[in-house]
Amino acid sequence: MSGMEIGAINKRGQKFDVLQRRVAYVLFAGVMMVLLQAFFCLTLVGKVTNTVSNGSHFMNYSQLYFKFCSMLLTVFLLTYYIVKICIKAGQRKINIGKFTQDNLILLPFAFMLIWALISTFKSPYFEKSMYGAGYINEGYFTVLQYAVVFLSAYAIRDEIKWAKEAMLWSFIIMAGIICIVFVGIEITNYKIPTSLKSGVFNNSNHYGYFLAMSTTATFGALVYAKRKWQIFLSAILLPFNVFNLLACDTLGANIAYIGGIVFIISSGFITKKLDWKRLLIACVLSGVINLIVEVSGRTNMWASYIQLFKDIKRVIAPGEGGTGGGNNNSAGTGRFGLWKRTIAVIKQVPWFGKGLDLYHGNNIYDTSLDVSHNEYITMASNIGIPGVIMYLGTVVWWFVRAVRARKILAVNDLTLLAVTFAYLISAIFGNSFTYTYPYLLIFLALSIQKPQNQQYRYEKLQELNSYNALFAQTAKAEN
Repeated sequence: MSGMEIGAINKRGQKFDVLQRRVAYVLFAGVMMVLLQAFFCLTLVGKVTNTVSNGSHFMNYSQLYFKFCSMLLTVFLLTYYIVKICIKAGQRKINIGKFTQDNLILLPFAFMLIWALISTFKSPYFEKSMYGAGYINEGYFTVLQYAVVFLSAYAIRDEIKWAKEAMLWSFIIMAGIICIVFVGIEITNYKIPTSLKSGVFNNSNHYGYFLAMSTTATFGALVYAKRKWQIFLSAILLPFNVFNLLACDTLGANIAYIGGIVFIISSGFITKKLDWKRLLIACVLSGVINLIVEVSGRTNMWASYIQLFKDIKRVIAPGEGGTGGGNNNSAGTGRFGLWKRTIAVIKQVPWFGKGLDLYHGNNIYDTSLDVSHNEYITMASNIGIPGVIMYLGTVVWWFVRAVRARKILAVNDLTLLAVTFAYLISAIFGNSFTYTYPYLLIFLALSIQKPQNQQYRYEKLQELNSYNALFAQTAKAEN
């Protein structure tokens, strides 16, 4: 082969590489559009009738925005993989075995999608389970949207080196702006219109789960950030996040934030990346705001913790204090009663569940049953126990990979892992669905590490080869 032919092939390969990178940037922009969805809580747009489900309920415009983003992402994601496959095929570098090994963690998600589809077809209300019904609006089509968001973030996590940092800080800054606006509303006693109150979060619980993630992210940024502007900005935004988190009066979100802090301290200690001075500053800022809010009577989170412990005691020893239950809207009460009734439904349909998004009158197994306010139990009731087992298995797999990759984790990885962990805790106490669930999908995808420390072993091998080469040259020179 002549040098001219080799040059032409290299030039063609470079064009494909540039095309792949440009498509990756477009995919990154699509994920960023989903990330910025929370800004809808600051708009004055209202709701629109969901005519797909016979006008049975209303949807927020923010939910339509999410659907629009997911449709664009579908096109971008398919284009990205088509271009990538064409490049690999042209270079004859397609390795099915390596691709399967690298992406094996996606297998449980594929199983969940298939299982959810079967559950949808077996649902007593197929149309509602397919398109969604009620204020949650989480039918099978929404599950597919979740899959697209997750796969898009997963695809670019290593394709663009600065993607993780850019998305993390976009989230922190966006949440900080939202928190500052709502603190201003609190100070000025501005009456929030109904449409603004709904926004992207629908109610304070969903907003609380969002804040559990944003407060953990800001706390982690203050502890781990390397640049001065990042340290300064996170120190300013953290008090606003903590205030909003407490003002939401959502117990599950507060517990999630504490879990996120514990994760940050533990992971930072293990990886030897923890800055103890900045950790102390972050804890002091959180503690001071907590004390001010508690003393002022703006909220009474301490009483909620006491009530939660009483509820746990009633579950452990029902003869001493009843069987739990109470007002479903109160923090620390009512959850156990809902969980118990939802578990009763799961026992009736353990394999495929009752179908997606069937609550209240739509649930033929308990027509008065609301969402269980526990994402894992809700998932089991929707698509069956096998579906939730796959989900939990993936979470465990995600954690195991992070532990194995602990020697090469960057500070952004540690923060993203902590944010994901915080949400997984909040999911025990509530459901967020389309309102904040896409954020979990993005952070979970970005924080998934490569299998078996491949990058770390490659770097060590390179160091060893360099040392061996240097040793061989030295020995040759001496001889």
